[in-house]
Amino acid sequence: MMHRLLALALLLTPTLAMSQPHTPTVPPAPLALFAKLVGEWEGEATAVMGPGARHILRQTERVEAVAGATAFAVRGRGFEKMADGREQMTFDAFAVIYLDHDHDHATPRMRTFTMQGGNWADPEFTLTADGYQCSMRDPRAGLIRYVMTFDQEGRRVETGAVSRDEGATWFPIFEMTLRRVNKGAPTVARVAARVPSRTSRALRRGSPAVSSPRAFAVRA
Repeated sequence: MMHRLLALALLLTPTLAMSQPHTPTVPPAPLALFAKLVGEWEGEATAVMGPGARHILRQTERVEAVAGATAFAVRGRGFEKMADGREQMTFDAFAVIYLDHDHDHATPRMRTFTMQGGNWADPEFTLTADGYQCSMRDPRAGLIRYVMTFDQEGRRVETGAVSRDEGATWFPIFEMTLRRVNKGAPTVARVAARVPSRTSRALRRGSPAVSSPRAFAVRA
């Protein structure tokens, strides 16, 4: 009888081990940056959507580690105050950041979805020393680029610009600064990175028309 019980225990051990949930707590090294972003963020954004069309929005963003921290989901929304004083959501986007398993298993990729007609895109996505950069080409606007970094207060700062001469000249079309708002979230490391003040000045003056300034990147 004892031998039968031992044999049964040995047979069940692999099954029991497989049934135990395994959730990695540390993401793959190329996605480590996004572990710092997990949580809820809020702040102000300025977007230029046409000649003289400057919009100020309250931006929110939620970043979540999913699939055992092997990917990250980002939900970004923008709210604009209407003429009657009501606040209306005018931007709603979602993105997934993951590793490219079709090639080297180490290159981060981004796929974004927006409320504007359900459009989606796979922008060029590159990690930098203190953040990331994503870009794409728009047949109407030209080359569009967004850069995210942290300022000395640990806030997320993102700027957007458009170029119609293959990157020789850039015109600002977007700027936002977000502060972490949920308590108990991981503290973002403070990185010395400042946004040039000329970005804000150019936004106030207005930039070339862009029909959808962040059609491919999550704006929060």
